[in-house]
This record gives sequence, structure tokens and C-alpha cells, in this order.
Amino acid sequence: MGAHQPPTNRSFYLSVAASTIRFAIIVALVIGGVVVIDQAFPETPSADAADGGTVPIDGGGIDVTESPEPPTGATAEPGGQAPPSPTVVGTRIGVFNGAGVSGLASDTQVALTDEYGYVAAQDPADAPAPVAVTTIYYRANKDEIEAEFLASDFFKDLDDVIIQKLESGTEEVGRDVQLAIYLGNDYAELQG
Repeated sequence: MGAHQPPTNRSFYLSVAASTIRFAIIVALVIGGVVVIDQAFPETPSADAADGGTVPIDGGGIDVTESPEPPTGATAEPGGQAPPSPTVVGTRIGVFNGAGVSGLASDTQVALTDEYGYVAAQDPADAPAPVAVTTIYYRANKDEIEAEFLASDFFKDLDDVIIQKLESGTEEVGRDVQLAIYLGNDYAELQG
């Protein structure tokens, strides 16, 4: 059997080198984790944005300037906090013509995608029945703020815009649509 030998300088240096490499790997993993987490949770708008400033959305170089007034019907959250801001850019929409005016849905969809950065999730189409009052349907509860913003900003000249949750089984609305906009006779009259 071998006899126990005293440690050599070589084994000491190998031990120090291995410990240093382990430490460097741990530091690199921690820094990488911080970067990944930072990218996964983008920064929320600052207080300046609440005062009507420009809010960068999604880091894509697209800015949306929001008005300082909250959307119609919005109230402060419990605890005195302001309601959440709408995302707007990237919200998927479907526009339906319920007024029977040729080209109304497509012209409105182009205006919404150009002015606000909404994404057309489906081609503009005719509503299955005539619509008297413009109605915005939202798919998920989190999309209600988007519908309220759209009603108070784009459709602000209308006397009343109906905002409702989209019922399941609405066949004409694609599954990717977050906001289904049914243009009514009131909107057609306003357009002339």
C-alpha cells in the first residue's frame, strides 16, 4: 500500500486554480441570470410617462404618447394606485362593418394600425347583422383596458361606445383577436 505523501506545491496550485475557475463560472452564471431576468421583465413606465410623456413600448423603438387623462370609466385602483396603462402597440384587432358603408372596416383598420400600432389579426369583414352603436368587444379581462382606451381616444367623437366582453362561440372573430371592433351607424355618420 502506498504511503501518505505530504502535499506538493503542484497540488496546492491545482487546487487554487480549480477553485478560481469554479468561482468564475458561478459569477458568469449569476450575471447571465440577471441579464435573462432583466430581459424577461421589461421596465415599467416611469412617473414622467404618467404626466403625458413619451413611453417606450416593448423596446422596439416605437413610442406612444398617451394623454394624461385616464380612459372613460376608469377609476383609481384600491389603495390609491392609478389604473394600468393600455399596451396599445401590438394589440391584435379585428374590424367589422356593421353600417353597410363600403370600405368602412378596411379604412378604419388601416387608420388603427397606422396611428396606434395595432396589429390586424384578421381581414376586415362585414358584421353578421347591422350595428346601430359602435361596439368594442374584448376577449380577456386584461384586454378591457385596451378597449376603454380605444373608445376614449380613437372613438372620442362618438356619443357612446359600447364595451363588452366577447362571448365564446362568436364565429366571425378569429381566435387571435384581442379586440373585435364592430363599427356602427353612428361611426359611419360621423365619417360622412
